[in-house]
Amino acid sequence: MGQIVKVTITNIVNFGAFCDVDLDGKTYKGLIHISEITDGYVSNVNNHLTIGQSVDGYVMSIDEDKGQAKISLKRA
Repeated sequence: MGQIVKVTITNIVNFGAFCDVDLDGKTYKGLIHISEITDGYVSNVNNHLTIGQSVDGYVMSIDEDKGQAKISLKRA
C-alpha cells in the first residue's frame, strides 16, 4: 500500500473504473472509484479514462484473499 504503480483500465462503469494492477510480481483486479479519479467533479468517467489506457495509480488498499486493490488516480 501507498505505492505508485502502473494500472491498465479494463472496464468503465458509472461509479468508476476497473483496472489490472501489477504489484510485486502479482496481478490484482483494481477498482478506481469515481471520487478517486480527479480532484474535480466527475460526471462521466468516459471523459477521463478509456479502456486499455495505462495510467499511474496510488494503491490505497489491498485485499490479498480476494486479489483486489483499491486505487486512486488523484493521489498518484
